[in-house]
Amino acid sequence: MHVLAARDQLFEAFSLMASVVNQRSTNPITQNVLLVADKAGLEVKATDLELSLRRVLTEVETKKAGKCLLNAALLAGLLKDLRSETVELKASGSNVEIKSGRDRFELPSADAEEFPKLAEVAGDATITLKGSDFASAIRKVGRSIAQEKGRYALNGVLLEPRKNAVEFCGTDGRRLGYVKVGGKGSEVKYQVIVPQKGYNLIAKVIGPGESDVTLKLSENRMVAMVDGTEVGTLLVEGQFPDYRSVLPAELDKKFKVKLEEFRLALAKTRHMTSVESQAVRLEIKPGELTMRSRSQASGQAEVVTEIEYDGPETVLGFDPQYIMQGLDGFDSEDVVFEFKDKDTGAIMHAGHKEKFFFLVMPIDL
Repeated sequence: MHVLAARDQLFEAFSLMASVVNQRSTNPITQNVLLVADKAGLEVKATDLELSLRRVLTEVETKKAGKCLLNAALLAGLLKDLRSETVELKASGSNVEIKSGRDRFELPSADAEEFPKLAEVAGDATITLKGSDFASAIRKVGRSIAQEKGRYALNGVLLEPRKNAVEFCGTDGRRLGYVKVGGKGSEVKYQVIVPQKGYNLIAKVIGPGESDVTLKLSENRMVAMVDGTEVGTLLVEGQFPDYRSVLPAELDKKFKVKLEEFRLALAKTRHMTSVESQAVRLEIKPGELTMRSRSQASGQAEVVTEIEYDGPETVLGFDPQYIMQGLDGFDSEDVVFEFKDKDTGAIMHAGHKEKFFFLVMPIDL
């Protein structure tokens, strides 16, 4: 193999590949990236056997077709420090020569035939939606998933394709995020639960661009395609709970508050919580929200915020971290906080609850 490649395009690709490769893997072959050169360009592949990434580089001159394996982290670090516009790669036997300007490097290369084949998904269903909608949905619901290993189905985001929409849900039983965005596709008979590493990589590939993302689904795998890049991920096994059946049917009270004022008040009172007592007391009355927290080690806090509210005085307790994580998904100026009592989950939204809401369960004070 012998190619001349644009350094910036190659560096961007290897930076993504390095995020897939597990350098502590017991299979040393998967610590490498496979490069395949032909007349169409340079195809770059990486996998940890659960997650895979494939990208085709077009700013390439192929002098000799072929393939080679290179250590992902090593080449990503090297490319970061190279300054020439083009990089020359020439594979011969068990070595790859890399030239950049007057610099020359020689890297070892393993047998390319030993690199595992990336699984292909024919796709029982195909969904197309805006990449920005996918990334936004993940930002809003991704933090709600269970972080403890062994929670199985709750260790991922549920993706539910509809005829003209895609619904996303993440929960750990104490908080829940829900988003509905437009999309083209069809419903499937199985659950699509996408693991954290998978959806984060897809969002990273999408970046700030406005390209569409196409998702090919099967019962145990999903492949996302964005502008010539393919991300494949195994799906999380298990049964995602019927979250709709536990959503509170009637929340008879609500207040509206400025997003940043609410966030800042929570941040202030959070300083006076402890590992033993991570609760903030919300005292809600017409026109005013008072937040209180107390810790034997840190002291106590009282923060008052103006709200729009004309209901009865109510006292509730919440973990401030959960509310703040929900607020991170809001792009609005105001937040509506709907609630009922100390035993019922409260829902935050920006006025369009059918498109996005975040539920937080109260805690005993």
